[in-house]
Amino acid sequence: MKTLFLKKYEYSFRLLILIIVTSCTAISCSKDGDNEPIADDEPVNLKPSITAIAPTSGVVGTAVTITGTNFSSTNNQNEVAFNGTTATVTSASATQLVVNVPENATSGTVSVAIDRESTVGPSFTVITANASLCDQTMIEKNTTWEDLVPGNEIDYVVQCEVLVKGNALLTIEPGVVIAFEGENSGIFTSEGGGVKAIGTATDAIRFLGTSDNKGVWKGIYFGSTHPENRLENVIVMHAGRSASGQSGEKGAVQLSKDEDSSAAIVNCIITNNDGYGFFLTDESNLKEFSGNTIADNEEAPVGLYFNQMGALDAASDYLGNAKNYVEVRENEIENDMVDMPLLNVPYRFVESKKYNIKNALNIAAGTTLEFTNGAGFRLGEQSSDCADTSGSLNATGTMDSPITFKGVTPGKGTWLGIGFNSASPNNNLIYCSISGGGSGKMYNGADFAANITLQCDSKVTIQNSSITDSSEFGIYMLDEDAELEDFLENTIVNNELAPLWMHLPQVNQLDAATSYAEGNGRAYIQVEGDAVTEADLTIKKLEVPYRIETEESGRETYVERAITIQAGTILEFETGAGLVLGSPGVDCIPTTGSLNAQGTTEEPIVFRGAAEGQGTWLGIGINSSTSANLFTYCEISGGGSKQLYNAGGQGNIVIHCSGNLTVENSTVKDSGGWGIDFVQGGNSLSETGNTFSNNLSGDIAPN
Repeated sequence: MKTLFLKKYEYSFRLLILIIVTSCTAISCSKDGDNEPIADDEPVNLKPSITAIAPTSGVVGTAVTITGTNFSSTNNQNEVAFNGTTATVTSASATQLVVNVPENATSGTVSVAIDRESTVGPSFTVITANASLCDQTMIEKNTTWEDLVPGNEIDYVVQCEVLVKGNALLTIEPGVVIAFEGENSGIFTSEGGGVKAIGTATDAIRFLGTSDNKGVWKGIYFGSTHPENRLENVIVMHAGRSASGQSGEKGAVQLSKDEDSSAAIVNCIITNNDGYGFFLTDESNLKEFSGNTIADNEEAPVGLYFNQMGALDAASDYLGNAKNYVEVRENEIENDMVDMPLLNVPYRFVESKKYNIKNALNIAAGTTLEFTNGAGFRLGEQSSDCADTSGSLNATGTMDSPITFKGVTPGKGTWLGIGFNSASPNNNLIYCSISGGGSGKMYNGADFAANITLQCDSKVTIQNSSITDSSEFGIYMLDEDAELEDFLENTIVNNELAPLWMHLPQVNQLDAATSYAEGNGRAYIQVEGDAVTEADLTIKKLEVPYRIETEESGRETYVERAITIQAGTILEFETGAGLVLGSPGVDCIPTTGSLNAQGTTEEPIVFRGAAEGQGTWLGIGINSSTSANLFTYCEISGGGSKQLYNAGGQGNIVIHCSGNLTVENSTVKDSGGWGIDFVQGGNSLSETGNTFSNNLSGDIAPN
């Protein structure tokens, strides 16, 4: 009986549960027990979230952007608080709120609440100061700002322009922390006013923004020559909000008023700023600059002018900026010698102009120089060629630390090149890499572009250097008086035209140890055939031929001095070009000129036309009686393009008047006239062991 009762009870209980479940389903029971159904169009409140705030610190009134999710797009439906103090929302969307830090706010977390849903985000630091400085925006008497509170707490807040003038000196003591905010906020000197901010290694002076963003305030600008203008052991951050009215540039620290600004910057940290870390206007005086760190700025670490490069120091750190180079603008090195120190970033010459050197420029080993298109170095006056100049360029690197000159962009002809117009013994390019020049002609009288151009009576020593990727020539010897001194062991390759363009009297300045062959558009030394009248000439064997043109006037080369040609040398002649012992326009005048070409079986000396065939060049004229005229183990082909002397003579070799020549063990072929011709009698030929072939008029003319 008892068992039956229990079964009935169990059945009744299960029935009751079933009724309850069915009822709840029918009326859509709510989670909280409310039996009212939820309408389909009723909004569901989602909990907001905060992913970031920016900035994370600031003074009262600072605009703060809160980023997150599930915010209301209606301003007043978002309740924002700074450590419990309510703030007014000025802009709202589902993912971003903008608010201003409220009065009486204290440091702490930022919260957002919408209806009954709330969230807590990162902390915000409310910056307060122990003093405000904007009640003394004009400082006209000596003033000292003291360290009001020890440690890194902010001593002063500046929301205005503080101007020091009237020969007053503002002294800022070690440990002072100043927070700046606003488009015009900063410290500026003018009319003789000065700023002396000298901290210590353990108690630096700090100039900061009221938030950790770049460009919160303007900067520290020196517009005076007060003798005590100095920043030492100072940290400058968050500056560069707007450009200086004097320099026109944004930058944290500036000497901003040309010759009316001077200061010393020592052991400072200039970081996290908009614009330049440090900017010097033209002719400003950087009295001392050492041991500084300039990093994480939006422009170059330093912007300056050409003649100020020597003011920088190798011990400062310039790395880690948006533009990792020192920006150099154009002016002239004129009054003072400039020693260009090695920095841990390149120098970049950013104006498409010739940077004129009228005094000495010395470049430290290991330095890298980058040039924008149209920029280059030029010794000499800007508007006149061959004017006297005392300028010099000394770029002496080492094997381990070469000096690099290159374009900002890679390739041929991406910058102007280097032009020499002085005979200074200090002109040196030693262990240098010079590439990509020749974007234009360096001097007014130039016909060609090159990595290196020598004009007038300039001189330069080039050794152990690489000269590559010019748009035209590697080296261009514009004038016959220019000189390559001690030209040794260089590499001149991959230039669009020939490795060198020079005048015939200059070829003895080259050396056989230099590489001329690889990758040049013209695999020869291009030589203008100027007369050899001033000095004897030795033509050395190179790994490429000499390609000899006519003189500029279009006439052949006249030789009044002794020419000696080394075994293995190859000389190629353009149409109309040739070598003539004698003087132009006058026959049978005795001459002291001579031509001595002694090759060997293994290394014959070659005279040939630039084009193959009979009569493609003028030939060689002998008009001196000296026994030094000697061809042995030579190959002479393709001459005889036309009559050589006024009185006649056409062939590979023409012996004229009292000319005397010995030819031995040589090949004479492919003449457009005779192999050897004679004109005007009295001449003398001694020949043995020679081979003649394919000469149009015959091998040796009757004498």
